[in-house]
Amino acid sequence: MSFAALVGFVMMILITTLLLKKKVSTLFAFTIIPIIGAFLLGANVKEVCDYVKFGLGKTRDLMFIIFFSLPYFSLMNEVGLFDTLVEFLLKRTKLSVTVVMIITVLVSLITEIDGSVTSTYLVTVPMMLPLYKKLKIDPKCLLLLCSATMCALFITPWNGRTLRAATLLDGIPAPQNYIFVHMLPLMLIYIAMLLGLAVLLARFQIKKGAGQVDESVIMEDMEKKDQSELRRPKLFWFNLLLTVLLIVGLSVVPAPGYVIFALGLVIALTVNYPDLNLQNQLLKKYSKEMYSTACAVFLSGVVVGVLSKSGMMDAMVQFLVGIIPSTLGPWVYLIIAVFSAPLMLIFTNDIWQYALVPIVAGVSANYGVPKEIVVMTLLMNMGAMVSPVAQPQIYLACDLADQTELQDYVKFSFIPLWVMNIMWLVAGYVLGIFR
Repeated sequence: MSFAALVGFVMMILITTLLLKKKVSTLFAFTIIPIIGAFLLGANVKEVCDYVKFGLGKTRDLMFIIFFSLPYFSLMNEVGLFDTLVEFLLKRTKLSVTVVMIITVLVSLITEIDGSVTSTYLVTVPMMLPLYKKLKIDPKCLLLLCSATMCALFITPWNGRTLRAATLLDGIPAPQNYIFVHMLPLMLIYIAMLLGLAVLLARFQIKKGAGQVDESVIMEDMEKKDQSELRRPKLFWFNLLLTVLLIVGLSVVPAPGYVIFALGLVIALTVNYPDLNLQNQLLKKYSKEMYSTACAVFLSGVVVGVLSKSGMMDAMVQFLVGIIPSTLGPWVYLIIAVFSAPLMLIFTNDIWQYALVPIVAGVSANYGVPKEIVVMTLLMNMGAMVSPVAQPQIYLACDLADQTELQDYVKFSFIPLWVMNIMWLVAGYVLGIFR
């Protein structure tokens, strides 16, 4: 193992361990540790600054989105938009833990159609959280179902993961469509698996006491909330339409997401609370709630920059591929796929797709495995949904889910997502997609 690979593995294992054990702050783990790693490799101050600048450029837009999206959805909660939608559901469905979790899967599927992890969390979590709280369901179940469901649409032709993978399939016309058509049957099977996961989680939560709530008590509680001076029941349809337009705008308007959320926040504040003093009070309140999340998301870019630009990641990829015995050569891509979830704790999405996959494809080609098989097999990596380095939006999701700790979410979701990833792999192999 080269020194660069050793430093990279130690650095990422140290960051992950310290965060999960809550020994250091997220800000410390994402800044000080990678910078020390870069200096250990002999980088000078200017080079380290370049690494940091590159990495922060990767997370800047997401941080800006958080600056405006979190206050927007906090505002929609203040005016009573989500509670009104929940009340509508309560009156027209037989409320149960199982029904709520199945609805979570369906809502996540709909909101992930545009391929945006950020918007899916922003819409699904605030919408469903009141129901989870009323039924005393662990909000980590909401995050797990939302994260797992998004993976179903990773194979759509417009999804970023599919587009990354498509760039590796030179010589195949419309490679993103090729991937989608071949993996569509597997996607349908996976959706059925998601519904099964929802039912299974519901049973576990019921055993822990979830759902033991009188619906009349819930309705009385919501009526009390309606009496809050911040509620705006007469503006319900305006706020609902504005939120729908905002979500659609994220998909169709050629503008950065933070610009769209900024406009939405300004309009929502002006219409719902014309009093400037009240607007300022609310913005100060929201700024306290979002600051730590925005900082954590932004500074996760330091890890990305150091890994990408210092040579650590390339060395780590070469080592991982090199340790597999030649006798296992024909199966190397499947072996990597089986361990993709834990491996994603030390990779970013781009590095996984553009560094690891091409090397694995090259090795597999020597044993007669076509490149497209390798690319499709390694496309789905659910480990990204518990890796703050690969998917910094996780911080946003945890903050939305009633201030759920990142560490608690990762511990709760890692094994289920890894199992779902392996079940996806087995199903794809049985169907002949991955062989």
